[in-house]
Amino acid sequence: MVPRSELDIFHVDAFTDTPFGGNPASVVLGADRLDDEMLSKIAREMNTRETVFVMESDKANFYFRYLTPKSEIDFSGHPTIAAFHALIREGLIETAKDVTMVSLETRAGILDVEIVKNESTGRHEIQITHRKPVFLRTYDPKEYLKALGLTLADYHSPSPIQTVSTGTPHLIMPLSTMRALDRIKPDWDKLKALQKDSDYVTVSVFTRETRAPTSDAQVRTFAPALGVYEDPVSGSAAGSIGCYLIRYGFIEPTRPVTSIVVEQGYHVGRPGRVFVEVHGDKEDIEQVKVSGTGVIVFKGKLFY
Repeated sequence: MVPRSELDIFHVDAFTDTPFGGNPASVVLGADRLDDEMLSKIAREMNTRETVFVMESDKANFYFRYLTPKSEIDFSGHPTIAAFHALIREGLIETAKDVTMVSLETRAGILDVEIVKNESTGRHEIQITHRKPVFLRTYDPKEYLKALGLTLADYHSPSPIQTVSTGTPHLIMPLSTMRALDRIKPDWDKLKALQKDSDYVTVSVFTRETRAPTSDAQVRTFAPALGVYEDPVSGSAAGSIGCYLIRYGFIEPTRPVTSIVVEQGYHVGRPGRVFVEVHGDKEDIEQVKVSGTGVIVFKGKLFY
């Protein structure tokens, strides 16, 4: 038999404490020896929404690269959560303390990560410090509402449809009711056409009406240009939405931090929650942290 190379690979559900909930991601450890072509092949083979490749870094503790089946993106929240759970499982991170600090290099920059151990449950919550938010282009709501099968009556005016980035740019769109969120029927061709020459990678639609009484916003995220038609739970989108909620007065900020719970995934049968901390007020958001838990579903060997 011809010898083959092998790598450890994990399938992890992020932003949930329950298997088969939240957002699934593939995690490939020891990926330093893979070239770009092999990264793309593996991402297509895994065919999860995103595959994260864990590598060594000379600038931080780890270097992560994120690929969808179609392209590479600079940063994503749920595979980051997934990767740290895999690293903890393999003993590649020492988590004896209540809070373990780790630095992470990505194409979006170097991020600070806190691993917080819940002594009562034994679970680890991965908290990622995002970049300070940037509020970018605004768009005419009419075309986007039409592309989602909605009308102006569903739109929460006068708040803008605007791209917000804390590392990954998301177009944030507020709706007035949960019923409107439930009624969305995307026209994928129109959404793809609208995204051309835009400054965002997803369209993230939210309402303040939620299914869980402890949540502050309910979200749906669409990224057809990335090959991800509806993302079950997006951590980076939740970070952008948290900033949008503060900036446009949907939530009154508190000092020193405003804690926001974002729920997502109900429309694809994978409910999950993202915890967002926003430091600052509507005039000056100083810092954003996004956190969540995860569940390892299986571990295997990838042969190539």
